[in-house]
Parts: sequence; structure tokens; C-alpha cells
Amino acid sequence: MTAKPVVIDGHIHWGEWAPERVGWPGATLDDIRDALRRSGIDGAVLTTTDRVDNEGLAAALEPDPDGFHFFPWIVPDEPDRTFAFLEEHAGHVAGLKIHPSLERLRVDDPGWRPFLEFAERRRLPVIVHCGRWQEMASWRYGLDVAERHPEAAIILGHLGGDLPTLQQECSREMQRRALPNAYLGTESIREYYSLRIALDRLGPERIVFGSDYPLGWPAAYLAVFEGANPSDEERRLVLGENFLRLIRRKRVG
Repeated sequence: MTAKPVVIDGHIHWGEWAPERVGWPGATLDDIRDALRRSGIDGAVLTTTDRVDNEGLAAALEPDPDGFHFFPWIVPDEPDRTFAFLEEHAGHVAGLKIHPSLERLRVDDPGWRPFLEFAERRRLPVIVHCGRWQEMASWRYGLDVAERHPEAAIILGHLGGDLPTLQQECSREMQRRALPNAYLGTESIREYYSLRIALDRLGPERIVFGSDYPLGWPAAYLAVFEGANPSDEERRLVLGENFLRLIRRKRVG
């Protein structure tokens, strides 16, 4: 009987959202632990919400970080404060989260460059939100950044966008460009067929599982992954090993 693979949810938000995100649910650490337990998930990447309470998340994780990997949400217009935080918590920072849409700044804008260079120096993975807002959050900008910063693993969120056309265009271009540091995250996608296409085009080594909890239920996105009819090797790599390999590349100092 095949052993159950280690499962890491590569995209979870801790905390409450800003008031303008009407109806968006928040999550405490207890909520997150309960969701992971009930979904059969072993660990998770945690970032904040758009309130960007990196200090609060660091403090919440400090007494019991087991199974959690901290990805601070980066704010490009506060570089001094953000870098001071990153240096103070260097031992606990496993990667970075960039949200071009909510920060209103394309990921290829020079404002993000110091943080991408930091990720290169530390060999940290960077999750980049990709969405329907193509002028701001296109997967194309994420791939350009991956090409300019080859020592940073760039994970394009939502399989490159939350429409099947965007997802499938993205995996096609990733196949063409063959950038060794570009990855796709599966967070919040429903299109199992887009995921199957990406697996066939790129191989399972380039895809990282995520749910976007509490905006989605983790077990539901495990079911979407199963809809893609993965092999045992694809399960092992996508559900956990790929992410663990990325964070093990980390360089401190």
C-alpha cells in the first residue's frame, strides 16, 4: 500500500481582512489548525491578510511554530520598516508574499526590486498573486521577474490567474520559456482540467499545492487536485515535497 504523502498547504492567510473586504472571513491559528486537521493536511505556509500584521503573526507563531512556514506580506512603500522586520526575524522567515493587486503595484515595478533581490540573496521562495486584473496582476509580469531574479523561486499564485484561459496560457508560456525557478501554486483554483494540463506541460516538479484558506476550504482543493487524476509521484511532489525542497534552499545571512 502506498504511504500517504506529506501534505503542505502552500497558501493560508492568518488574521482579519481590512473592512472594505466585506464578507471575507478571517482566521486565527486555532482556526487554521482545525482546518488542516479536518482536511488531513500536515503543515502550511502562513501569510497575513491585507492588514499586513506581520508582527502579530510572528508573535503568534513564536511559542509553537511547528508545521508552519512564515511568509511575511511585503509592503513596497515601507522598505525601511519591512527590511528591519525581515532582518529581525530572518531565522523564521521562510519566504515572501507579494500581492500586486492589493498593493496596486505590478510585480515588475522597481518598487519590488529590493525585496526580490533580498529573496535572491537568501534563496527564498516568493509567492506572487496572479489574477484577472491583467494590467496589474498578470502572470506575464511574474515570469519576467523570475527571469530577472533567477536565484529566487517565483510561485505564480492561482495557477497564473483565476480563469481557465489565463491558467492555460500561463502554463503554455512557462513550458516555452522553461525558467527553472518559475512555479505554479494551485490555491483557490477549481479547474482540475487546467491543473492536468499544467502537470502534463511542466511536470509535477513545477507545481505547489495551496488552498487560500480561509477564503477556501483546504479539503475542497485537495479534491480538485484529485480531479486531475494525479499519479502517486505527482501527489508526492505537488502536495508537499516540492514546497519542502524550496524552503530547504534558504540561506541565512
